[in-house]
Amino acid sequence: MREAAEMVGTDVRDCAICHPDTCYGEDRLQEGGSEEKKDKGGEDGSSNNQQKNHQYQTKYWRFDQTSPRYTSPTSLVLPSIPSNLRVPPSRFEDIESYIKTKYANPDPGNTTNVFLMEYNPGIAPIPVRIRAYLPWNARYLLSLRVTPHNFCFPLWLTDRLSEDMKQTMHSLNHMGLALLDEKYQMIPGHDVVIDIDRQLEAKRESFMGEPAFVDYRLFTLNDELYLHVNSDTVILTKLRLRSEGIGNPNDDMEDSILKKMGHKQIKLKNLYGGDQFKVTLLHQFNTIWGEGKKSVFGKNYALFSLPNATHPTAPDSVYAEMSVHPDHLVQQILPDEYDKLPRGRIKLRQRRNFKVDYIMQRKMRKVGNATQSSTSDARSARVPSFFTADEHWFPGSKNPFKEFAHGGACCVSLSLEEMSEAGVVVPDAQKDGNWEGIDSVLVGVGHTLVMFYAKNKMPSNERMLIPDTNYVSFLYAFDPRPPFQLLARSGYFCLGFASTSEDEEGGTINPHSVLTHNRPLQQNNETFACAQIHYVSTIIEKLGDSSTAVIGYGMNDCTARLVEVSKKEIARLLFPDPWDMVASKKPS
Repeated sequence: MREAAEMVGTDVRDCAICHPDTCYGEDRLQEGGSEEKKDKGGEDGSSNNQQKNHQYQTKYWRFDQTSPRYTSPTSLVLPSIPSNLRVPPSRFEDIESYIKTKYANPDPGNTTNVFLMEYNPGIAPIPVRIRAYLPWNARYLLSLRVTPHNFCFPLWLTDRLSEDMKQTMHSLNHMGLALLDEKYQMIPGHDVVIDIDRQLEAKRESFMGEPAFVDYRLFTLNDELYLHVNSDTVILTKLRLRSEGIGNPNDDMEDSILKKMGHKQIKLKNLYGGDQFKVTLLHQFNTIWGEGKKSVFGKNYALFSLPNATHPTAPDSVYAEMSVHPDHLVQQILPDEYDKLPRGRIKLRQRRNFKVDYIMQRKMRKVGNATQSSTSDARSARVPSFFTADEHWFPGSKNPFKEFAHGGACCVSLSLEEMSEAGVVVPDAQKDGNWEGIDSVLVGVGHTLVMFYAKNKMPSNERMLIPDTNYVSFLYAFDPRPPFQLLARSGYFCLGFASTSEDEEGGTINPHSVLTHNRPLQQNNETFACAQIHYVSTIIEKLGDSSTAVIGYGMNDCTARLVEVSKKEIARLLFPDPWDMVASKKPS
């Protein structure tokens, strides 16, 4: 019977949950649980014998009950965006009239008679050597997507806007950058909005065109600050930051060396925010091409670095995490080296635009082939650490979420010692060989979403229970050694709305926050206390506190927020006590 169950759990679609090594069996139930629970028995007064005889069934948690507990929530608002380019709160009640007046004559070349939102934050610690040329309290660099494109407003309004209006709003996409102090507060005079598409002569000018560059992220790798941009694929470049009045005598020498190396540096002009904060691209973008026939496509690659395995004194090795689940695909890259491809090689790009060909031609060099591991290869990752309501409402092949999960953000380190301090049961290397020799894991946040039209055809009454474009997130952990085997993943969760109270929310309260409630996450006629789209775009370790992670996320393509999450909380969700994840059966 056990051999049959193993075969079914491994080979049959939708039956992984039944694999005897990964479901919560009697042996694991006996291991887990507090002494208090063991003494008192079940919640309904059942004895320990009844517990051991499986008098329990799995809980199916709500998405808004499984989110990590967080502290220090901080709303993000760019002061540099002119007030006349923001939607006035007085117009929230007649927003349809306001939008249709603004976009009465849709024109993708219009950058002045528009409104702007900022969301999808990226955050990275500023290298110490760069901080020497910035205000004394600068600790982090923040990036934001700045655009009229949004999901702030109810679905009925979006449906009533003409396609040319919606496309024109989508075509305008700026980059926001800001210096933050240690408490994530923006440093006055050091936040800017940059029209990077036009400055790099990469703007798609056609009427129904899309922006060349979309979301912006930041990574600190080998003591260098990198800007990561989603385009047709992922493009990457170094950043140099300067503050007016704080000189750097080595800039001219550095410029000369880069010029001799063939690197074209670009000093960006601030569209909004003045000239106190200066940003330079140290060389042209290099493009991370993916794998396979559609290698020109790809986005949301997370970057991380590890000590060089063969040369400890050499710079860290840099990796691009290209997909998370069910296959974990990781490629080692050389961010500053490239091969120039022939122009004909890039004609298969998804959104053809000759103006960005020169960027796409700069194919970043890789080291070896990408490593690929599967969730099913590790016992502890075959099924999520807990289950959410979708498993109960839509079992098996009716699963509403896409099977393919992108990375949203990566990575922070989590040691076995930190797991033990969190009171979780660390997986046994003897039972799961993938854990052998591991003293720490890397943790990221992935996301998936509902796209029912790409799923099996459903009757209309079932489709109504699964609204389109609803995002959920999950934590995942992997071995920090090639092939970077996925070792654990949490169940799904969503992160909550920003507060409108200054006593509860740090930073500047964004007046658009109230609009995010127009589109809550919904499923099976249930409404959850979070946005329809919550998108985790960054996770880093807090400066000066290795026990805490900083997570940044956007809500409904409308506003942005940072929160702090303890690593103990991350461990609790990745490796929960089985006694906490079961519920007593009620007597019949």
